Amino acid sequence: MKKQSGIMWFFSSLGAAVLLMAVAVIGTMVYGVSVQSQLQEQFIARTSAVDTILADLYEMETVFGLFSRDWSEEGFATYQQACEKLTGDLEEYREYCKEAPVTLNYIRRLNSFNVYQQNQIRKALDGEEAQYATVRYVDGGLNMHQQQALEMAKNDMLYARNRYEADFEKVSRWMFFISGAFAIAALVMGVLLARFSIVTKRVLDGMMESFNHLAARDWDVPDLKDSRYREFTLISQTANHMKQEIKNYIKEIEKQAKLEKQLNEERLLNEQQYTMVITAQMSALRAQVNPHFLFNSLNLIGVTALVGNSEHVMQLVEATGNILRYSLYQKELTTPLEEELDIVSQYLFLQKCRFGEAVKAEIHNDLDGEDIFIPTMSIQPVVENCFKHGFGNKENLHIHISVTKEEENLVAVCVADDGVGFDVTQVQSEGDSGIGLNNIRKRLELMYGAGRQWMEIESEPGVFSSVTILIPQKGGVQ
Repeated sequence: MKKQSGIMWFFSSLGAAVLLMAVAVIGTMVYGVSVQSQLQEQFIARTSAVDTILADLYEMETVFGLFSRDWSEEGFATYQQACEKLTGDLEEYREYCKEAPVTLNYIRRLNSFNVYQQNQIRKALDGEEAQYATVRYVDGGLNMHQQQALEMAKNDMLYARNRYEADFEKVSRWMFFISGAFAIAALVMGVLLARFSIVTKRVLDGMMESFNHLAARDWDVPDLKDSRYREFTLISQTANHMKQEIKNYIKEIEKQAKLEKQLNEERLLNEQQYTMVITAQMSALRAQVNPHFLFNSLNLIGVTALVGNSEHVMQLVEATGNILRYSLYQKELTTPLEEELDIVSQYLFLQKCRFGEAVKAEIHNDLDGEDIFIPTMSIQPVVENCFKHGFGNKENLHIHISVTKEEENLVAVCVADDGVGFDVTQVQSEGDSGIGLNNIRKRLELMYGAGRQWMEIESEPGVFSSVTILIPQKGGVQ
């Protein structure tokens, strides 16, 4: 059998892909901004270093002019400090120009001049060189190196700017590539979502068409095919099973009708045969699931899927599947009260999703935590009856469900609504819309005997309706 993927897996994978792409794009953007910021800082620092070297040369020229007037040791010491500052600034500038050989060559020449002219000045102070010739040499060298420094700054700034622009373009190209990849990925994800919507709509259309036939009691409609998604396959298989069960139960009912007629005519009081009749009748009555429920649920799921709320779709599919599974596969005649109330809660969830704020419901269980057993599928059909007869011309419907202790060994389950009400005499006929109140009455009589009224119905047109089911418990209620 081909492995099927789930709807949640599809959206989880899609979300993970979007998250990874978003992280990649954001990371690339942050990295690009960081690199651009570093390039800008390096460019500014390089420009500042060139300006500092020019300022050092002008400062040396000024200090040397003052020194050359008196040729004092103090003046020479001040001039040496200016020379040392130039040496330090040249060393700092060298770090920015490791890839610029022309600039490095100029730095070497300026360093050599700086050392040599200090030696010449020292010799002139010691009388080994003529002061006048030394002054001319130093002044000429400073002027020449100032001009060369300006030319070097111009060429180096051009080189630095070209490199900055090249690096900036490289980073921008990479960021553009990542953005393009993200756009392509987003397009692919959009195509996948569109394909998912088309597949979902096709599957739901097929289901709704099939359930329309079932609602019209056309039991020979072809079986629904499996979908590529597990959730839809579960609904299809459950619906096919439900259809087959209904067909089998129709045959069973026909056989049972003949058997009941024969038993009534022959007046057989065999206890074993009577028990078999009761079991068969209850199974048949409980199996009459309303196809309109499936039609409405699938229609609601389809609309929600088209809107794109995947989490809500999963909740609707899960609730529908749980109700179908409970109604078709629960073979026991009785079930714990908590399980029945849980199914009722899921049914109310579907109806609230369908009618929105128009429906309000509440459940109060005074016997919560106690081992209470009630006939299977005995509360949900009563709640369904509230929606069938309650709305009418009213815009809102309030449903109240309560579970209380009536007597020592008797539990009362009351379902009340403030709808338009209904004619109580209609309860005497089952109608053609599924499990009716009369069916529940018959089931209660079959299980607990016909010597007592196990269902009490009250209704005031336009005001309220209430149905109370009395359920005896073995050993009493604690």
